[in-house]
Amino acid sequence: MLRSAGFKKYFANTSWLLLERVVRLVVVLGTGILVARYLGPELFGQLNYATGFVGLFFALTTMGLDEIVVRDLVKNPERRDELLGTSAVIKFFGSLILVVLVGFASLVRDMDGLTATLVIVIGASELLRPFGVIDWYFMAHVRSRETVVVQMVQVFVSAGFKLVMVLIQAPLVWFAWVYVLEGLLLAIGYVIMYRRDGTLIRAWRYSRTTASYLLGQSWPLIIYGMALYVQAKIDQVMIFDVLRNRVGEAAANAEVGQYSNALKMIEALGFLPVIVQKSLAPAITRAKAQGEALYGDRLLNQYRLMFLMFLVTSIPLYFLAEPIMVFLFGEEYRPAGFLLSLFAIRLLFTNMGVGKASFITNESLFKYSLITAVVGAVLNITMNYFLIPPFKAIGAIWATIGSFTVSIFLMDLLFSNTRQNLKWMCWGMLTFWRIRSVK
Repeated sequence: MLRSAGFKKYFANTSWLLLERVVRLVVVLGTGILVARYLGPELFGQLNYATGFVGLFFALTTMGLDEIVVRDLVKNPERRDELLGTSAVIKFFGSLILVVLVGFASLVRDMDGLTATLVIVIGASELLRPFGVIDWYFMAHVRSRETVVVQMVQVFVSAGFKLVMVLIQAPLVWFAWVYVLEGLLLAIGYVIMYRRDGTLIRAWRYSRTTASYLLGQSWPLIIYGMALYVQAKIDQVMIFDVLRNRVGEAAANAEVGQYSNALKMIEALGFLPVIVQKSLAPAITRAKAQGEALYGDRLLNQYRLMFLMFLVTSIPLYFLAEPIMVFLFGEEYRPAGFLLSLFAIRLLFTNMGVGKASFITNESLFKYSLITAVVGAVLNITMNYFLIPPFKAIGAIWATIGSFTVSIFLMDLLFSNTRQNLKWMCWGMLTFWRIRSVK
């Protein structure tokens, strides 16, 4: 099997995706350190508030279409132009709605002029999203190399632009225009790769029937994606909104800056459990077909591995977070070090939640997943209102941990077909040293 053409094709495709992720992580982290040092906590927080605010509406530009369109391109390659054309139109109108909403919200929420400008510029970059459907075309053909090349060029050009801005001491709004530059680079690169493949965008066509079908399939994913983002990222918005009238806008932005810096560091570790879960997914799916005993054993084994990864990563991080942040970002980001040590606790929920995706997929519990995401988002917002005023960014972290505790663990108690999974997760954490290799 290892020598088969099919295996080599999928292995090469996965290798390119992994390479892009690692390169992006290293380059973005490196330039992020320089940008954070240059801007300082207050301006860095203002920029991250704007990106977080626009991000609340990101689901409108993805529309939950990626997996659906890729699946249909594989099943019906002759419908390529109809699927890509219709998807591009849907994404364009979704982007327009996003721009209108963030523009209107910036007026209603009485943002200051600079913050409103940041929000509108970052939101406008989403108008280039429709060209991203070309990436789905190459994904369907298991040829991610082409799009990975484009993405890596975008990463390096963007990093170079940020370095220049730091050297010339550019104003804050220029860093918002980086998002437009990144979207433009991806759009141009995707179009070039698509033409080199012998296909043309002008052949795309819109179909009302296909649009109705795609939206009918994707609307739960739109809500799911928005709820997940709210649960994970709304803290950046709420910290400023809740604190600005209590401590002033400058101090509130600085608090967002400290929080955002710690959050970016912890997110840099997020790809590790994802890679493990995707690697083990085929073995777990095969086990489901072979028998419930083997299926349960492999899920249990995966949870053990996820918990072990949490221990190996979070324990050193908890004790070294503060000196790491001071070394990388400077003394003014020392408070972010303490926040990062608390974020290390959140890795438990990140790892176990990623592992739980295998159970949800194999049991087809997508409605359950939607319910837990919405409950988690609502709970996170509610807890933020109570915890941020007295504890500031620390309260936001505990709100996130509390909401994830409910959505990832406790919600399993409410449904008969998920209680067994809760047992596997808990037993996996309690017996993590018994981990065995999956064959």
